[in-house]
Amino acid sequence: MRVFIISLNKKVCDTFGLVFRDTTTLLNNINATHHKAEIFDAIYSKTFEGGLHPLVKKRLHPYFIAQNIKDMGIAIDLISEFSKFYYALKYHAKFMSLGELGCYASHYSLWEKCIDLNEPICILEDDITLKENFKEDLDFLEKHIQELGYVRLMHLPYDPNVKSEPLDHQNQEIQEYIGIIKAYSEGVGTQGYVITPKIAKVFLKYSQRWVVPVDTIMDATFIHGVKNLVLQSFAIADDEQISTIARKEEPYSPKIALMRELHFKYLKWWQFV
Repeated sequence: MRVFIISLNKKVCDTFGLVFRDTTTLLNNINATHHKAEIFDAIYSKTFEGGLHPLVKKRLHPYFIAQNIKDMGIAIDLISEFSKFYYALKYHAKFMSLGELGCYASHYSLWEKCIDLNEPICILEDDITLKENFKEDLDFLEKHIQELGYVRLMHLPYDPNVKSEPLDHQNQEIQEYIGIIKAYSEGVGTQGYVITPKIAKVFLKYSQRWVVPVDTIMDATFIHGVKNLVLQSFAIADDEQISTIARKEEPYSPKIALMRELHFKYLKWWQFV
């Protein structure tokens, strides 16, 4: 299976004062298996000229961006003035940061790559370490991913209420390996997962506007119907020393705040239909 490691290149890191991560060890460890890894140049939201990356500019919602991005000359149009209520209600939209938009752009681009290749791929971020069972787990997923569609290699413990439970499946091997996260999640990370072209198309369909972090939309079964599956024994670990994007809330207008609150009532309705 092809493995893509999302990593910012040194020129981008030097230009924007970011930390460059050496992926040599990670690449070598993966390539020591029959799975072959390559670096995917992560997309940073800003260009060297000081503007926004074209993909980020195309997919952001002019209302749901942090103030420093609005200050770059992003104006809200009439359609966006109305659609902001829809996104606040259905998606629990938030003000997206440069880091969150860049992260979304990188995963979005790899979903497109998955479709172009017409084969399942493994996507990793560069702030992870491999566990001893990584090769065995990736071999297992290579065998079963067409049936499963999308499986996380780990999830972050942001919320103790968000945890996996055994997947009820007729295949005993799958039932032993795979868990499912059913609880509502505002995102439990994008450190690593395996995905098929079929599910990549679904994620692209529901990513017309980037109004929540990419892991939030990936976890949103109530929106797109994709089960949030995860290995019961994680194949990778998050390197806490070099992680990653801070999530800070800015105040919302009263009407948008109300729509975001009603989002949770929408969720309760969805859970019983």
